[in-house]
Amino acid sequence: MIKSLTSLRMLFALMVFVSHCNIVSGVFDVHLMTEGYVGVSFFYVLSGFIIAYSYDKRFQLGTVTKREFWVARVARIYPLHWLMLMVTAALGTYTLANGWCDWLRHFTLNATLCQAYVPDAGYYFSFNSPSWSLCCEQLFYFCFPFLAPLLHKPRTLMALFMLSAMAVVVGMGITGEGMARDIWYVNPIARFPDFLLGMLVYTASQRKANAVPSRSYATWSEVGALVLFATFYVLSANVPKVYRYSCYYWLPVACVVYVFSRQRGALSRALAWRPFVWCGEISFGFYLIHHLLFRLYVEADRHLSLPFPPYVAVGVVLTATLALSAASFYGFERPMNKLVKRFLSKK
Repeated sequence: MIKSLTSLRMLFALMVFVSHCNIVSGVFDVHLMTEGYVGVSFFYVLSGFIIAYSYDKRFQLGTVTKREFWVARVARIYPLHWLMLMVTAALGTYTLANGWCDWLRHFTLNATLCQAYVPDAGYYFSFNSPSWSLCCEQLFYFCFPFLAPLLHKPRTLMALFMLSAMAVVVGMGITGEGMARDIWYVNPIARFPDFLLGMLVYTASQRKANAVPSRSYATWSEVGALVLFATFYVLSANVPKVYRYSCYYWLPVACVVYVFSRQRGALSRALAWRPFVWCGEISFGFYLIHHLLFRLYVEADRHLSLPFPPYVAVGVVLTATLALSAASFYGFERPMNKLVKRFLSKK
């Protein structure tokens, strides 16, 4: 485990949480808050880095098979995804307005994590909305065993990234605003360069693995990476949104992942504090649970006229999300992860 990167997971999950605060009230509908969806880009780049970091040598030495890798990934994302899908279905968050056939079509696509391939918000945001991003992760996980040899062919990996990145950037430039989110934000194929970038960051970190920077240099590098990211973030309002969906943030996100993966500076040491790492460990549940709680709060407020001002309401949702994420991590995710691995390993 790279503790600093694990802790950063919660920071970026909180950014996604903040981007959804406008569900509660329009007072949160300001650019610096709604731009928090950039957290998803961080997760994709981080995923490419961490998967490469965790499995590079294991694939190289033959100590893990493709099947074992895929089983581990299924055990990681599917149990909580299916639980949240069942909960949202039971709560009626997706209605039967268009009949049972339409409901079953949406449910099946969600259950198999294929909904993000349909360029229609009525599909990819149906049921538990944040699960659309798992469609992308599923594609990344399927492809990684075939891409793993390229970790030792950095020029080929770079060429693959550049080709896919250019295709994305050119495509973004000729896409109408109305279809930008459908194609370039949620579609797994369009987000593939994010994952490749994470793999490239890993190869770069390995080339510098034996170079040990001074603590002061590492600290200033960490500060610089965060300042670079903050600068891109603050100036993002001047950039067309279609580019901000992914490619605009590639450079600052890659810098953050690279610098903090070194774990040498003062900020990394602070992020290694156990409470921060624990927050990162429960961030997957936090990410999948928070949106439903926002919607449930709004529904409760509509019927009960809850007396909370907007900022208190957000605090209530945040507290509830943290509590449920912790309960999910210890009471459901960990046990189910072991159970699914054991079950699928026998097949």
